[in-house]
Order: sequence, then C-alpha cells, then structure tokens
Amino acid sequence: MDRSLAFCPHAILTGDVLVVPDAALDRRFAHNPLVTGGPFLRFYAGAPLLTPGGQVLGTLCVMDIVPRAPLTPGECDTLCELAAGVVSELELRRSLRERRRSDALRDAVLTSALDAVIIIDGRGRVEEWNPAAGRLFGYSREEALGRELGELIIPEHHRSRHRERLAQYVRTGEGPAPGRRLEVTTLRRGGGEFPCELTITPFRLGDESLFTIYLRDLTEPKAAQEALRTSENLLRAVVESVPASIFVKDLAGRYLMINGAGAAQIGRPVEEILGRDDEALFPAVTARASRQRDAQVLLNGETLTYETTDLLPDGTSASFLSTKGVYRDGQGQIRGVIGTVRDITRHKAAEALIHEQNAALEALVHRRTQEVEEAQLEVLDRLARAAELRDDATGEHLRRVARTAAGLARHLGLEEEVTLIERAAPLHDVGKIGVPDAVLLKPGRLTREEFSLVQAHTRLGASILAEGSSRLVRAAREIALTHHERWDGTGYPQGLAGEAIPLSGRIVAVADVLDALTSERPYKRAWTLDEALAEIRAQAGGQFDPRVVAALEELLREEEHGEQEAPSSWPG
Repeated sequence: MDRSLAFCPHAILTGDVLVVPDAALDRRFAHNPLVTGGPFLRFYAGAPLLTPGGQVLGTLCVMDIVPRAPLTPGECDTLCELAAGVVSELELRRSLRERRRSDALRDAVLTSALDAVIIIDGRGRVEEWNPAAGRLFGYSREEALGRELGELIIPEHHRSRHRERLAQYVRTGEGPAPGRRLEVTTLRRGGGEFPCELTITPFRLGDESLFTIYLRDLTEPKAAQEALRTSENLLRAVVESVPASIFVKDLAGRYLMINGAGAAQIGRPVEEILGRDDEALFPAVTARASRQRDAQVLLNGETLTYETTDLLPDGTSASFLSTKGVYRDGQGQIRGVIGTVRDITRHKAAEALIHEQNAALEALVHRRTQEVEEAQLEVLDRLARAAELRDDATGEHLRRVARTAAGLARHLGLEEEVTLIERAAPLHDVGKIGVPDAVLLKPGRLTREEFSLVQAHTRLGASILAEGSSRLVRAAREIALTHHERWDGTGYPQGLAGEAIPLSGRIVAVADVLDALTSERPYKRAWTLDEALAEIRAQAGGQFDPRVVAALEELLREEEHGEQEAPSSWPG
C-alpha cells in the first residue's frame, strides 16, 4: 500500500511495538482512508524489523477490522520474537546469496587461473585442484581429490622431506614464510620432472589447518633465462675482445658500462669508472668537449662520428676516432649515449709518415717520369725525322704540321689535347720508312702499283707504333693510320667516313695537306697560302671535315692579325 497511508512508519519512528486498539478513536488514524474506507481497519499492532547493525528494514504487523484490547506484555514479546525471526530469515537469505556469489567467484578464479592452484589439508591430502593444475600435472580434479599431494607431483627422492616439513608446520606453525616464492622440482604424470615456482599460503578453517599452493611452470622462463645469460655472456665476450673502447652513459653522463679497453684508455679500473661522469675522469677541456658532443647526439638522436685529439688524465695527448649514438628503452625513449672510441695515435703518425714518404716517392717518380718521357720524345722525334728526311732534309715539315695541328686542336676546344696532338702529329708519316726512294722521290705521276706502295705507309706506320703503352704513342698510331681517310669515305686505308674518323686524324689531314701544298717537292711547285686555303675550302665536306676547315680559317686569320703567338714548335 501507499507508504503515506500505512501505520508502519509510526512504528518505525518509535523503535518499539506500536499498538492501536481502535483506529477510529485514535486522532492519528481516525481520518486515514484505510480506516474511513475499505478495508475499514480498526486494530493494529506492529514491531520494527531491526538488523543486527541496528538498521530498520520495516515492520511485522497484525491488523483487524474490529477493535481489540491492547496486547499483553507477553504478546508484545511474542510479536518482537516473530519480528526477529523475520530478520533472521532475511539475513540468512542474504548470506546464502553472498555465499553463492562467493563460491561462484572462487570457482571462476580457480577455473580461469593460469597457474596451478591446489588446496591441501594438514595430512597433505588434496582438497581442491583447479583446471590449470590438471593441465600442468596431467591429473583431472576427480583423480586428484583425496590423494596425497606428494604422490602426485613430488619426485620420489623428495617425498619424505616434503612430508616431514608439512608435519612440522602443522605441529609447530613453523615453515615457509607466507607469500615467499620458492623454486622446486616437480613431477608430471608419466614421470617427467620439471622446475616450478611454488608459493604456500596457510589458513585455518575452524580447527583445521589448510594450505593453498600456487605452482607455475618455469620450464620456458628458465630456458629463456639461460638463453639470455648465454647471449649476455657472448655479448660481454665480444665487447671485451674488441680493442676499441665501448661505453654506455645515462642521460646525466654517468658511465653505466665500459669494457676493459675503455678502462685501459682512461687508466682506471672499471669499478672506479662506473657511476662517474667525464668531469670526474678527464681534464676539464676534454670533459667539456665530450659533454657537448653527448648533448648534440641526445638532441638530434643521430649518430655522430668524428676524429679528435684529447688531453688524457696522465697529461699526455692522443688522437681518437669516436662514434656516438643514442640508446633507447623498450618504448623507444632515449635513455642515454652509447659509443666507441678507437685510439688512432699510431695510425695518424704512420699516416703522416706514409704521406711524407709518398710525397718523396711522387717527386722521385715525377723526375724519373720526366726523364723517361723526354727519352721517349727524343726517340719518337728521331723516328719521325728518319722518315721525313727521305723527302725533306730539313725536317721543317714536321714542325709546321705539328704547329698547325696544335692550333686547330685549340680552336676546336680540345684544350687538354693540344700538347698531345702537337707531339703526336710529326709521326703521321713514320711509315714512309718502308716506301722505296724510287717511288717516294719520283718527280712524275705514280703508277697504280707505286701509289699502292705509298698508301701502304699508313698501315706500316700504325704497325711500327702498335701496342704502345703511353698516350702519346697510342695517339701517334691513331694519326698515322687515319690521316689519309676522307670525310666522304673515299680515303684509305679503311675507307672510314665522317665522325667515324678519329678527330686527331681529321686535324692532321688538314694540317698535312696545307703544308704539302705550300711546300716545294721534286714533283711539284709550292702553292701560295691563299691558293692552298682555297683548295682546302673547296674540299670541305669531301676530303675534309668542314668543322676542321673552319677552324683552319680562324687560325690563319688569327696569325695574320698577330692576335696570338703561334703554337710552340716540335722540340728538336
């Protein structure tokens, strides 16, 4: 019913039995709708329902539709006893509900636990055995309950000790400290032994001593630890075997690790270095420079490699090659500096000595090379003269061709090739050595067979200069072989055309013809320079490379106006 109409709140407020003999005559209830209308209540007696903690839950009441005499003291006591019984039933129901919840939670914990959870009594008999224990040891809960734990999971050679310690604890209360983790050897069904971490928690249930045992398989962690130890030992062995210093510093610059080589460089035992910073180990100038580089590495997060010469604690100086980088934790946060330092003092000294010796050797080689080059040039010059003296006793033809070829090379932009072409050009007709005088000096027109002998001087010259190791000899061979090739492909000896003809051969072809036309020979008169230039210009695109002809015109104009000195002559 609506609480505002009920009589019960009045009983709750009094905290004692409330009796209303005739509600119609009681001014508190006379106008109550439950009295003036259905169910037309007249009599009411109510006792409050009090919990053991003093909380009022409601009332146990007796009602009637006719007036009644007030309750006797005995009847009031009976009503209070009935009210207490109601509270007892409510408390019992709540306790049972909480017990069921507690049991459900306990079962959930035991079932979901990844570790084995076992409860034993004072005789070592199994009282509880969770699924993880079944998976770990190979026995189901039904198989384990009631059996002695030692028979199930303790190796036979340890069982007597296990029973003695359990009996001693039950008898004296002395045993493993609660919550302490122990490493023990346990037994699987089938006889396989393996390591476990064990924790025992004793508790009492009434007068009975019970023990909760937690067991965790250590097989994989032990294997991982062993692998880690092996890896650490290997790493330490590698670090210690390195002749360079290897170190680790924290963010404050304190040494966390340093190998033996590093300690030897500093001149202190490892234990005196760890925990200290550079300021405590090195002269101020060295420590300051190191600290600045550490800060740079920590700020940028990048590896820094550098060479430095530092002042050492003993007052001496040494040169080092150093590398510094950051090291990070598992979350990627920078935690300090890791680095290596290699003493390169002897290396630098040896490097300087080698540099000095190399310089002296280079100077010696340069002198010897000059001597060899000069001897080679002299031999080639004499070889060229030997060929040229067949029809030019003065040898001026060689110098003129060399000078003109060098000028053409310069006007064609071959700045690095000018000297090479100037020195190689005089050998263009070295093959004339093999042409008979009767043919070479014949004043009249040559027969077909005689002209073939003259043409052969290109291949003969190339053969004489073949397999040369120097650039000069290779360039001379190229010129000797190709200076009679024609731009239009009708030349000899290979019939090359256009760009297929080496540029050096195209240059000497123009220089040679210019000098041949302007020089007197037994078989012809000397042409004027203008006549010769007109003929060469007419052969541009036929016999000669047009670009080389254009360079010749620029060279002759330059010499005519005296804009630049003529190229140096072939050395005599």
